[in-house]
Amino acid sequence: MTTVSSINSLSPDAYQPTLPSTNQPVYATSEAAPVDQVDITHAGDPMTRQASEAGRIALNAAAGNLTSDQATQLYQQLASIQTEIAADKQANGGTLSTQDAQSIYQLQSQLSGTIYSDAHNGATVPTTHPTESEAGRREELQAGRIELNVQAGNLSTSQAQQLTQQQSQIDGQVAADEQANGGSLTQAQAQQINQLQEQANKQIYQTVHGNSPDAQ
Repeated sequence: MTTVSSINSLSPDAYQPTLPSTNQPVYATSEAAPVDQVDITHAGDPMTRQASEAGRIALNAAAGNLTSDQATQLYQQLASIQTEIAADKQANGGTLSTQDAQSIYQLQSQLSGTIYSDAHNGATVPTTHPTESEAGRREELQAGRIELNVQAGNLSTSQAQQLTQQQSQIDGQVAADEQANGGSLTQAQAQQINQLQEQANKQIYQTVHGNSPDAQ
């Protein structure tokens, strides 16, 4: 089963990422990127993290932080990890053993560090990091879902552009709200952004599964 089919087998509600625990690595944000917390990632289940890492690659490429060649190489590394996940699951009756899961976690962490380094002109991954916002987690995950489905042929270019534009509008709203409120979101603003993200989340799911007027 591919990353995309694994991700797309879930309901829209299952796409909400969980908060990282204190012992899981996250990386600092890119100041050059016009999106919130692009370079932070968390280690949830392997399939969700695959999508999150794909999103980081896509967002940094769109922001001009990665060259086309760098993005291609990173996607190849991501695909290699997915092949390893599939092989490990097949050898273990459909699930990852504890040892296999740890190995995948290490591979994904190495990729995560490479994404950061490539996006920051070879900089070393910092040992300290800011707290990742919910908006940032949701954006990288949803950007990854869009990108993986494009690569799998489940979304047309026009569909992907529409979904990406929808997310960009949400990002613009987040930036405007934060600027108007001293750098953070009020509770009311956060609730509004969450509603917009839920709508975008369901739109991605519906479009991929052919339940949208724009789906092909």
